[in-house]
Amino acid sequence: MIQSRRRRGQRGQAIAEFAVVAIPLLLLLLAILQFGFIYNAQVGLTNAVRDTARYGSTLVANTDGTATTAAGLSYTFLTTSLAKYVTPYSASRLVTGVGASQACYNQHDDGTGQTPVWVGVTASYDHPLLVPIVSVIIDAFDGSANGSYRITASTEIRVDNLSTPVPVLSAAACNP
Repeated sequence: MIQSRRRRGQRGQAIAEFAVVAIPLLLLLLAILQFGFIYNAQVGLTNAVRDTARYGSTLVANTDGTATTAAGLSYTFLTTSLAKYVTPYSASRLVTGVGASQACYNQHDDGTGQTPVWVGVTASYDHPLLVPIVSVIIDAFDGSANGSYRITASTEIRVDNLSTPVPVLSAAACNP
């Protein structure tokens, strides 16, 4: 039988080394967990925005009035889709205002000399930071220390108004 002999000053060395390595390793694992939550919410937000744009592209938007109505319907569809796709979701965390979360119908040249109507959907959401230790570090990444991380998704799809007259919009119709 061979017994290992330790020098007098080496007792407890493994515990000390583990304590030094365990703290950064734990922070790294918690950061991976938090970024996993954020990534999951980003995927859900992107799915909700794309679903809303597909839905909005089927609505008639050939005049200012129909485009405004379609923008309202699309925005309502967006808020319902967010509740379905983003976890955890709270309507109070949806960023509103100009350029934030909105559904817009506008007209621009597509390069063929025609000016079709396009629906653009954008959503910004302040996702809560769920891992307490790491949230202090991550909270400053988006520029505001509010206990959340802002994620954004947007897309634009051409509206198919095949059986309606040629669309004429005087300005973009957005909601909200």
